[in-house]
Amino acid sequence: MTTDGTVIKDLYSIHKTGVNTTAVVAAAKAWIASLTAAQHKAVTFPVEAADYTKDQWRLWTNVDGDRDAGLSLQDMTTAQRTKAMAILKAGMSARGLENADKVRHLNLYGGQLVDETDQFNDELYWLTIMGTPSTTQPWGWQFEGHHLVINYFVLGDQVVMTPTFMGTEPRVADYGIDSKYEGLKSFEDELAAGYDLVRSLSTAQQKVAITTSATSDRDLTAGAYSDNAVMPYEGIKAANLTPAQLAKLWKIVELFVGNVDEAHAEVKMAEVKKHKDETHFSWHGATDADVPMYYRVHSPVLLIELDSQDLGPIGKAAGWNTGMSQRHIHAVIRTPNGNDYGKNLLALHLALDH
Repeated sequence: MTTDGTVIKDLYSIHKTGVNTTAVVAAAKAWIASLTAAQHKAVTFPVEAADYTKDQWRLWTNVDGDRDAGLSLQDMTTAQRTKAMAILKAGMSARGLENADKVRHLNLYGGQLVDETDQFNDELYWLTIMGTPSTTQPWGWQFEGHHLVINYFVLGDQVVMTPTFMGTEPRVADYGIDSKYEGLKSFEDELAAGYDLVRSLSTAQQKVAITTSATSDRDLTAGAYSDNAVMPYEGIKAANLTPAQLAKLWKIVELFVGNVDEAHAEVKMAEVKKHKDETHFSWHGATDADVPMYYRVHSPVLLIELDSQDLGPIGKAAGWNTGMSQRHIHAVIRTPNGNDYGKNLLALHLALDH
């Protein structure tokens, strides 16, 4: 992901973060050890594919449907499922794991709402391993299913947890059905933080930040199969925000970056803040509550998008009125200029190690 097709060089480096990764390594090893030979073959892939068109890292998708790689929670034994979720728990913050669980549970709720739980549930999520779990050599894991994709690259004590995609339809489980997830809500904090910032802007600032009054369900640019997207900066620069407004911007970033474990989130936040003067915030649509909208935070080392979507498969099956709404949300966080999936770090490692 670049702003003009040219990758900015020397943004990333192999260095010590002082953050221990032994827990996620141990969790991955424990899950792998629980697999049969056939399962092991189905879930393991090289950390760097010789043919980029077959690179499992880049083949992720957030749409519903069967996968041709990995092992789904549905097809695991109870013990294997517990070990699989332990990998997520070890690599993510408590809030990040809660967010991922909300996505899965609302997917099941949507299935219950339209009586299609065979297709929409909380177990059709596939786990794969790239490379061999190690505290010194590069490896990673990918957790993938409807509205939830987590890519997690590890090199020593460095972690890159992008692209991470989360979405939901419905966003709020308030349809009065017989479900244990009735009342569950998602993206409450992320939406509130976006509104808090955009509404704090002066009229003059809003004229810069709000780049269009219209929205479309194509606003989210950096979704699946968009690894080489070109996205020019838009909106207002962080350098042109007041200290109070800047704090609101960092709150948005923290909510997305903070899905990774707390210590690695601190490392990433420090990296992001080094590029404050190159960080931009933009908004599409009105600033009224509960109307279609989109926002973006973009810098050389960070891209966040949150977007209101038109009807997805659950909304269509439920017979909702067409048109974008906050009933269906997509959001993504990525690392521009070559370090999604830790690709830049992997290239540096291979160059130094060979």
